[in-house]
Amino acid sequence: MPRLTRILLLCLSVFLFSSPSYGATQYPLTVIDGQGQSLTLESRPESISSLTLFTDEILLNLIDRKAIKSMTFLASDPVFSNVADQVPQDMKLIDMNVEAIIQMYPDIAFVANWSDAGKVEQLRQAGIPVYLIDTPVTLESIEAEILKIAHILDVADKGQQLVADMQARLAFSAADFQKLSARHWTVLDYNTWGTASGKGTTWNEVVEHAGLINGVAKYEVGDYGQVDLSKEMIVSINPDVLFLPGWIYGDPEGADKFKNEVLNDPALADVAAIKNNRLYSMPENLRGTFSHYIVDAIRFVNAAVQSQ
Repeated sequence: MPRLTRILLLCLSVFLFSSPSYGATQYPLTVIDGQGQSLTLESRPESISSLTLFTDEILLNLIDRKAIKSMTFLASDPVFSNVADQVPQDMKLIDMNVEAIIQMYPDIAFVANWSDAGKVEQLRQAGIPVYLIDTPVTLESIEAEILKIAHILDVADKGQQLVADMQARLAFSAADFQKLSARHWTVLDYNTWGTASGKGTTWNEVVEHAGLINGVAKYEVGDYGQVDLSKEMIVSINPDVLFLPGWIYGDPEGADKFKNEVLNDPALADVAAIKNNRLYSMPENLRGTFSHYIVDAIRFVNAAVQSQ
C-alpha cells in the first residue's frame, strides 16, 4: 500500500488508533531514557526543570505551571517557540546552567540527546534525576515520547488527551490531505545554505502528512538531515512547490530578500514552483518544532499549498 494512502487511512481512523496505554503511575518508577540510561524515581516529581524546547512546549500542556521550575530561553522567543505567550513572566529561563539547576535541585531534569554530555553528567553526579530525550522526528515517536513523559509525571490521562487532540486535528484535515496528495506535487524546503531537508527529519514527516512529496527524499543526507542542492539539482528535481525560511538570523528583512532572489534567479526561471509562483515562507517556530505542534506545521503546509 502506498505510504500516502496509509497516512490518509491513519488520519481517517484516528479514534481507533492504538497507542501505549498508561494508568496511574506507581512509584518507585524505573524508566529507560533516550540514551539507554536507567532512571529510578522514588516518588512523583513535584518540581521539573525543562532544558529542551521540546519539553518546554509539552509540559505547559501536561502539568501545573507552578511545578515547572525552569525552561529554556527559547521558550519565550516567539521566533522559535509555539508557547512564547504561555510562559509565565516569573519563569526562570536558564538553559544548561549547571550551577543554577543544582541550586534549584529539581525532582527531575529533562535534557536532549544533543545536550552537553559533560554538563548532563555533572547534574547526575549532583544527584539530580536526569531524563535524556532522544529527540523524536516522526508523529509516532512524538506521540510515544509525550505519553512516556506523562507517565513519568503521573499525568497519563493528560498525555493521552494531548495525543488524541493531535490525531483529531489531523483527521479533521484528512479531506484536504486527499485533495493535495492527488496532485502528486513535489516540494523542497530550500534555504540560504543551499540545502533541503531529507529523510529522517521532521520536515519530511510534515511534507508526507500534508500530502506532498519531498523532492530530496531519495538522496543521501548529511549533517542534520540536510541534502546539498546545486541550482542544477533544483532544476532537475523541478519542484512544484518551494518553502523558504520565514526568518533569517541577524537580518529582519532577510527572508523577504531571499525569496526575491529565488524568484528572480534566471537559473531557476523554468522551475515549476517559480513559474507558478508557489513559494511560501515557513514560520521558524513551525519549521523547527519537534513537539505536538508538528500538527500545526502539517496543517500550515497543506493550507498554504491548497490556497493555490
